[in-house]
Amino acid sequence: MGKYDPLKDYLIRLESDEVTLSFADIESIIGNSLPPSAFKYDVWWDNIGDSTLTQHSHAKSWHAAGYKAQVNRAGKMVRFYRYNTTKDSPAVTPSIERNGKDLRINNDSLRKVSQGERIALISCSKLKKPYKCSAKELYSASRLFSLSYKYAKANADRIYIISSKHGLVGEDEIIAPYDETLNEKSLAERKLWSQKVLYQLKQVCDVRNAEFIILAGRNYYEYLLPNLPHASLPLGNLPLGERIEFLQRNTAYTKKTINERTTPADNLYRLFSRLPVYNWQIIDDIPFYNGIYIVFEKGESYKGHARIVRVGTHTSQGRLKQRLKDHFIRENHNASIFRKNVGKAMLNREHDPYLSIWTLDTSKHPHIGKEDKVKEAEVEHRVSAYMREFFDFCVINVETKEERLRLEEAIIATLCRTNDVKASSDWLGNFSPEWEIRHSGMWLKQGIHSKPLTDDEMLRLSQLIKEPLNKSRSAN
Repeated sequence: MGKYDPLKDYLIRLESDEVTLSFADIESIIGNSLPPSAFKYDVWWDNIGDSTLTQHSHAKSWHAAGYKAQVNRAGKMVRFYRYNTTKDSPAVTPSIERNGKDLRINNDSLRKVSQGERIALISCSKLKKPYKCSAKELYSASRLFSLSYKYAKANADRIYIISSKHGLVGEDEIIAPYDETLNEKSLAERKLWSQKVLYQLKQVCDVRNAEFIILAGRNYYEYLLPNLPHASLPLGNLPLGERIEFLQRNTAYTKKTINERTTPADNLYRLFSRLPVYNWQIIDDIPFYNGIYIVFEKGESYKGHARIVRVGTHTSQGRLKQRLKDHFIRENHNASIFRKNVGKAMLNREHDPYLSIWTLDTSKHPHIGKEDKVKEAEVEHRVSAYMREFFDFCVINVETKEERLRLEEAIIATLCRTNDVKASSDWLGNFSPEWEIRHSGMWLKQGIHSKPLTDDEMLRLSQLIKEPLNKSRSAN
């Protein structure tokens, strides 16, 4: 992987047409330091076509994601904005034929999808049945495809397969076996294939409004995502074995009825609803000193519950109450990433240039002394007011550090992989400059791509909460 590939991946997953990142944010994303020239010269940030210097990998990374860069070197900030692909690189309108039919003519398997429906896109598989049959049967030779299809049936209104040979295929469309995989195609071929699939999608739905659940590997979704504003990746970038485990676990817990889909998140909300609710004024009333805290935000909801917007814990023994006080009482965002993230959303919403300073850790070198103490105090007070008004929390007694850290990340990952746990349009976090916060609907970045709760861990949580887990499940 190239040094700047993580930046490309970050922008590909971005749902908005632009984002402003600090130099520190970019260094965090790529897991490396920017070179001195990035700090000294505007020309380092030139875009493809603007300068001969932009043959370098850093500019290619954001251009490959469909973005251009506009640097404010003095403020150490970069605005990435989606460029006009129809102007810069004309879209291809392919004439695609399958079984002698031109796909610009609608057939039954590619009928128009209503606005707002959930559409599952499942990648084809190398393993296939050795005879001509419906697409859903052809690919069912693959265990991953079969589990993905089962998950899609439980969570989507319509299912399509994205085939390396045919592009978009209706689940009931009759096709013959073939020996072709997208993983063997070149970058240029994958981009052309993605343009073809996007064209086909536009024939069957409003891609700007439909909600897509993509069950596919990176080569299949990489160049589709920038064009699908409402898309989720339940499988993330999990390796094959963990994809299968995730699908097995989630289809096992899923019970599809006419009125409700039960998910692992539903089990979590039911468990947490049995716990006492605390606020910032009664932190000292918590009857133990080690545990995990679950934060709910007023005004946000999920199936009648206040929506969970943060899950957290502590590493040092005995610090549960102090950690909560770091968030709600001690006005120092350098000691609380929760406070820092809330403040970043506030400042970004107001286009306040102080965002670039607030993002820094001014308690450590080389940023000590860069803060404006008056401005810092003002923002800290506003963050405190917001958090104290809108956040309540419950706590789970977990004694060991290892179990706390594992359950924390597993709860986060489970919530983030439940497609209908969504932030409202008025949620403050929608203004966060952090893609992970806007995408997950939670005030955090760590843990969203971790391994979700296993059945044993879900049972362990129910034991810790001293409530029996609802074991009534049915497979679809």
